Amino acid sequence: MPSQPYGQPVPPQPYGRTHPPHGAPVPHGCEVCGAQPATAATVRAHQGMVVIMRTLTRRGVFCRTCGLAVYRTMTSDTLVTGWWGVFSLFVTPFVVLGNVLGARSAFRRLPEPYGALRPPLDPGRRVLRRPPAMLVLTPFVLVAAAIPTLFLIGLIAGPDGDGERVGLSVGDCVDQTAEWPEQALLKVDCGSPRAEYRVADRDSCGPEDQLLHAEYVSGSSGKPGYCVRRL
Repeated sequence: MPSQPYGQPVPPQPYGRTHPPHGAPVPHGCEVCGAQPATAATVRAHQGMVVIMRTLTRRGVFCRTCGLAVYRTMTSDTLVTGWWGVFSLFVTPFVVLGNVLGARSAFRRLPEPYGALRPPLDPGRRVLRRPPAMLVLTPFVLVAAAIPTLFLIGLIAGPDGDGERVGLSVGDCVDQTAEWPEQALLKVDCGSPRAEYRVADRDSCGPEDQLLHAEYVSGSSGKPGYCVRRL
């Protein structure tokens, strides 16, 4: 008796019997349990093996219960075995997405089955509630959560944890964090290795000094500019 992966043995097909188009309900029932209604669908699983890879295909007619069982098993297996190869890294997302948009959608459109002649397959837990999905999705969730968290920390801590953007006075030391002539100056301790410039009085500007425009310093509206001298 012929068999297919991820399922029970398939009984011999009557002469001349063909499957209807993908997603169309069929009158003869699920090929696993015999329940109705049923639909023809294709489910795939992918295996990456470092250098080589293979895609397993299960085509058949399934009721809602058996179809979801096949979909969940093959998709979960893909989430475990589908990443172990360079090309498999790109193939696996398409296989999973194809199962979700194709077979899963077709099975979920079916009503609850009735009239089973044999025990149906056990659908088990949803794919997202199984350990393989949690193992794969957890890093993506953590990265997605870390981005807004780091952004909020940056807003709270300011542009630099070692300095502060405040009004400057003669004698203060600053760190220039942008390329001249752009100015992004942070006030730092003069003993810090980050101290690049010391603020000098404008009247003492020398040929090697650079002018710090007052409008770039918070709270300095109406004040004259400063000279900054590299330490």
